[in-house]
Amino acid sequence: MAIAPTVEFLVQAIKATALASVIGFVELTRSGQIIANATFAPFLVYGSVAAFYFLLCFPLSLWSRQLEKKLNLGSRMP
Repeated sequence: MAIAPTVEFLVQAIKATALASVIGFVELTRSGQIIANATFAPFLVYGSVAAFYFLLCFPLSLWSRQLEKKLNLGSRMP
């Protein structure tokens, strides 16, 4: 029996933990805050942070959906 993580689990794992102990949501937003305060360009900085975070989570969501379809996890009954 194969067990695959759900879409929500993978995205929550990225949101709740640091990726490779270096990049996480809190680190990204804090870095964005520091840069925005230094450059006086909050829209550009926070827009870039949001785009980077989206590019980090969206492919995981797509991959997880494909994995769920491939393993046909949605139609199985326990």
